[in-house]
Amino acid sequence: MLLAGIAGLSAQVVVTSPSILQESSRDVKIIFYADRGNEGLKGYDGDVYAHTGVITSLSAGSGDWKYAPTWGDNSPKYKMTRTAPDTYELNIGEIRTYYGITNPAETIKELAFVFRNSDSSRQGKTAAGGDIFTTVYSDEFQSVLTSDASSTVLMEPTAVTFTLNTTADAALEIKVNGASVAKGNGMKLTASRTFDAPGAYKVEGTASYNGKDVTSEMTITYVNASPTATYPGGVPQEGAVKNSDGSVTFCLAAPEKKNVMIVPSWDNYELLMSNVMNRYDYQGNSYFWITVNGLDNTTYYPYYYLVDGSIKVGDPYARLVLDPYSDKYLANGVFPDCPPYPYDKFDDTILAVYRGNMDEYEWKVKSFSIPEHKDLIIYELLLRDFTGTEGKADGNGTLALAMERLEYLRDLGVNAIELMPIMEFDGNNSWGYNTNFYFAPDKAYGSPDEYRAFIDRCHELGMAVILDVVFNQSAGLNPWYLMYPIDHNPFYNATAPHDYSVLNDWNQNNVLVQQQWDNCITYWMTAYKVDGFRFDLVKGLGDNDSYTGGTEAYNQSRVARMNRLNNVIKSVNPNGIHINENLAGAKEENEMAESGQLNWSNINSQSSKYAEGFAAGSSTMGFYAPNYDRSWGSTVSYAESHDEQRVNYNQTKYGANDPIKRKVDMQMRRLGSMAAQMILSPGAHMIWQFGELGDGQNTKNASGGNNTDPKIVHWDYFDNEYRHGLYDNYSALNWIRRDNSDLFVADATLDMKFGDNDWDNGRTLRIARGEKELVLLINPQIRTNVTVSAPVNRMSASNYEVLVSSYDTNPAIEFNNGNVSATLLPGAFVVVATDAVQSAIEEIGVESNRPAIYGGVGQIIVEGEYTNLDVYNLAGVRLANENLAPGVYIVNADGTTAKVFVK
Repeated sequence: MLLAGIAGLSAQVVVTSPSILQESSRDVKIIFYADRGNEGLKGYDGDVYAHTGVITSLSAGSGDWKYAPTWGDNSPKYKMTRTAPDTYELNIGEIRTYYGITNPAETIKELAFVFRNSDSSRQGKTAAGGDIFTTVYSDEFQSVLTSDASSTVLMEPTAVTFTLNTTADAALEIKVNGASVAKGNGMKLTASRTFDAPGAYKVEGTASYNGKDVTSEMTITYVNASPTATYPGGVPQEGAVKNSDGSVTFCLAAPEKKNVMIVPSWDNYELLMSNVMNRYDYQGNSYFWITVNGLDNTTYYPYYYLVDGSIKVGDPYARLVLDPYSDKYLANGVFPDCPPYPYDKFDDTILAVYRGNMDEYEWKVKSFSIPEHKDLIIYELLLRDFTGTEGKADGNGTLALAMERLEYLRDLGVNAIELMPIMEFDGNNSWGYNTNFYFAPDKAYGSPDEYRAFIDRCHELGMAVILDVVFNQSAGLNPWYLMYPIDHNPFYNATAPHDYSVLNDWNQNNVLVQQQWDNCITYWMTAYKVDGFRFDLVKGLGDNDSYTGGTEAYNQSRVARMNRLNNVIKSVNPNGIHINENLAGAKEENEMAESGQLNWSNINSQSSKYAEGFAAGSSTMGFYAPNYDRSWGSTVSYAESHDEQRVNYNQTKYGANDPIKRKVDMQMRRLGSMAAQMILSPGAHMIWQFGELGDGQNTKNASGGNNTDPKIVHWDYFDNEYRHGLYDNYSALNWIRRDNSDLFVADATLDMKFGDNDWDNGRTLRIARGEKELVLLINPQIRTNVTVSAPVNRMSASNYEVLVSSYDTNPAIEFNNGNVSATLLPGAFVVVATDAVQSAIEEIGVESNRPAIYGGVGQIIVEGEYTNLDVYNLAGVRLANENLAPGVYIVNADGTTAKVFVK
């Protein structure tokens, strides 16, 4: 059987000796050019190692490497020899022997490589940041045509040398557009041709062997610089824009570039002269655009841009992308109608996807009323770990599974969900802070319409949706990152001007970057109806020259930038939510707060010390913004976030005595009183996923950094009586806040004693306004019962109710000399309030001589005679009065309506 090799380019990251690798090849050498591809090891003068394996007939795909070492293996076997600057060689010898392949039925398809330095901090990959693969052919006759051109698209007169290699002597010929340019006999033939006129040139290499012709081919395309033409309407709109006549205009901002071609699926990804885009210079930047007719409104159309004949990129404004490195590993069913990646054509290019009706969706909730920002109780949620395989850390949570748990969050009493980054990120297993495309939802969790359905359902249940966004950095597959060398990339800083850079630092001074952020905010608030944003690492969003005083110093440019982004949010929705992870000084954050922005406030260390049972360093006064010199209501304070260690883990690791370290009941009791200190402090607060169940999984690695690996799904925690009791505490506290927003206002009377010194006699909070008075009593001790008291002036023995107390406790309440008191178990709390507060929680309107309605365990209890009983959840769904999940319900018994909390 005669097989033709695949035509390729010799100017690759890796070349081999022999030039055509076969399973039977001997004395195999791999030559790696560090100054090609992503140039991750260019100029490096230390030791370089090959992380290498093989793709065989038993591999599930190109990511399923066989016979590869453990990552970071610096054995001599994998050490490269430097033969010249930026040139390294690896002697493999015989392929099967080197890799240890002993199964004769297992055939070798490709050798796979990533090159790295000794600590793996620098890596050599393809230009797009992918793994490097070299084809291994079968032992039959092979013929491969290559060229020394750096690209198959040329933009200036170029002499190209073509080489036809074979694995046995044959009659060889090379043709260009059917005309012979070289003939000869043997195993190698070369020919040169200068290309200097626009057009597409078909180059064929034919080997005649044993009476049969074997032909391989490639196409060389010569193009001039893009012609200049004004963008329709004069003002460029980036991305794919559908016009009123049904045509679509595609536009890419590409400063300093000469030529851009669109390479679309509707033309079978062929490089056509007709797809050269126009250039339009506007306000100092070059935009490349083309208008396309005849696209169906309901069809997915993948495409990419070829920039200056050599750089293949997706569209930065793509609403959906196809990723050759990740899509093959998407879970079955997570996005059933996702357009397939064209692996039969190429596998090294991110593709943008256009579909005319991509953003059309029939919303159930047309207009959602965002809660007052001071009253936000936010649930920080990572879709990857929120649901999935129970008891395992598979990281296979999805939108569909999360939607099944939304009533759980509604019943918990949160009124906003903050999704950790969901914009297209590297891989399928991530926290999402390695964003690449800012307008495309990541497919790892579901389809675009499933994101919309999730948000729609949240709105139905009274919960706002906030997106965590990463405007300080991106990963390496962003089109603008790939289009330029980093040392003169107009979109990125070669070196971040601030102290917290992790990936690739965006150049915040670039007007195109700023426009991208504005457009991103507008798009997600309109096309997906999100209610606001949490901005990651705001300290990195200053101007490049603004850090002369250091990253921690006051930075007016950060204030200006966040004010501008806030204006964009308000232009779409005047009540839109804006949250900064700034963690900076009071002056800077208070200036941001003047326009209604909220700032994260980290109380993790203090909360952990309290929960562990230590007085020193346990002051949680910071849950209330003015105690940290912040404007009233300007912070989102929290005991845990994704960046901090779990408080329950700290209890088990560092707890003050064995009961705290080892006894779940004691741990949950202290976590409940910690939650009370947070939630009942006026202002917005945040719960990190499963904090309400006391999740104690370790979130840090050995060096103290974040461990971003998937975490065990522990919905079984809800079946533990003490963890369920903690959930009940959180729920009751949250609903107190939600049902009494008029009490948690700036002009209410507030007395807080949550300091380090408020330990022996107990911690207290009193808040009062009008007829409402609420008091929180806490015993911080770890071994001793303590009688805790606080002064009251509206509450008495005749008009009080116990709203909530630590699980499995029922403290007696006493009034004496203007004080309310309770004797509390170690770590326990109780909340008491005047009837005015209690009625707002449990009763909507109870008339005299009507049945009394109460919440029991799993059911509604009605005292008195009645004929009809209707029970509804807060979404308006009617339910049977049995096996009710803990939460709040609307109940009607013969016309008497009440809001009831079921335990």
